[in-house]
Amino acid sequence: MGTERCRRWSLGVGLTAGLFATLVALPLPAVWAGGATTITLAHFKQRDRELEARLLSDFEKQHPGIRVRLREMPTSSDLQHQQFVTWLAAKDPSVDVYAIDLIWVAEFAAAGWIRSLDGFWSPAAREPFVPRLIEANSYKGRVYAVPRFTESGLLFYRKDLVATPPRTWAELEEQALRPRTPGLTGYVFQGKQYEGLVCNFLEFLWSNKGAVMDVDGRVTLDAPEGIEALTAMVRLVRRGIAAPGVTTYVEHDSLREFTEGRAVFHRNWSYAWAVANLPSSPVRGRVGIAPLPAFPGGRSTGALGGWNLAISSYSQHPDAAWKLVEYLTGHSTQRAKAVAEGRLPTRLELYDDPQVLAANPHFAEFRDAVIHARNRPVSPVYARISGIIQLHVSRALVGAESPDMAMQRAAEAVRRVLTRIPDPSLTRPEPDGRRSGHVRLHDLEERGAELGEGSGNRADRPGPTR
Repeated sequence: MGTERCRRWSLGVGLTAGLFATLVALPLPAVWAGGATTITLAHFKQRDRELEARLLSDFEKQHPGIRVRLREMPTSSDLQHQQFVTWLAAKDPSVDVYAIDLIWVAEFAAAGWIRSLDGFWSPAAREPFVPRLIEANSYKGRVYAVPRFTESGLLFYRKDLVATPPRTWAELEEQALRPRTPGLTGYVFQGKQYEGLVCNFLEFLWSNKGAVMDVDGRVTLDAPEGIEALTAMVRLVRRGIAAPGVTTYVEHDSLREFTEGRAVFHRNWSYAWAVANLPSSPVRGRVGIAPLPAFPGGRSTGALGGWNLAISSYSQHPDAAWKLVEYLTGHSTQRAKAVAEGRLPTRLELYDDPQVLAANPHFAEFRDAVIHARNRPVSPVYARISGIIQLHVSRALVGAESPDMAMQRAAEAVRRVLTRIPDPSLTRPEPDGRRSGHVRLHDLEERGAELGEGSGNRADRPGPTR
């Protein structure tokens, strides 16, 4: 996990979302009987719905003048994004707080749809949070959302089959090719043409000292590091190390392959640990966790994901909305979610919390992965960049383009996007010292057909998987 306007929507998806909008986008009363203010939270369905109800009830007890109405969203992140864009573009005031994907923040902020939280959230109050999550929730020097829970890309492996997890991609190949039980695949990852594929590719790229753009904002996808990274991914497919159907897999497909005992290594988000160790899991107790491999001289780097709470610019009750955001991202609430649902906290102190570690001993291993995970490019046109990368990486994996050609075409397409609507003032340093090239959103969709590059599609998947 997590992404993305700039998509070619099928008629079926469009009708589904339209019907959904008709059913649930009706105005809601702002005040209950008795004078209490009502605020509405739009959030995807939680793993433990009873816990979420208890938390919201507890909030109301602590704030007797505020009532919370929960508007549950469909599990498809695409449908959530489309519905949110519909409401916000119409300046609909019926939703006060939105749960948004990490990679939607810049888009929504650039459009003026969500409020800056600088007036609510002091720098001192941000200190307990993972620093890179604060960076990812910022745009043009202002913070627009508070991280509720997070995810990071990790390597899961069968510790009954592997004595020492691989530190390099070459070691993973070597270990995966060792003779094993027939029907056992070496490696499964998310290879379908959607946002998850971008995360997988960037983890290869970053671990090879590569980047989408260099320190001067120049697109470097077609540099040797990018070509070598994609070549390594393609080799996993061509040599039969990856599962045969990996180019159709999203998170749950690849996780099922691993938890049913058909793969030695698996890349996924941290939530996969809890699934792999369910009482019904065939691999329960036989799964290890490690940082993702890297290239020689490179550093393991997982993609950062997560879900965040933002206040609508059209909310009529921003002060009450902030109280809800503050409560849902607070210490005790995040601890409750971590203990009951295995959610990765966004507050660093919870990785040392006795209650959290008693319920999730593996969280001690996740702390460093979360701290060192890396943000995808933060840009109001990230969807456009992502779609281009999805398209060409996917074509390389299925053999339609060579890695050299795929990276060259992807780099050229990203350059066209950035040079047609440049805004150097929106470029700021990335966590590793690089700078993300930010560009304005204005008129981009009108130019989409003119640019003529990948719209990429994403699978329906549970919101929290990124």
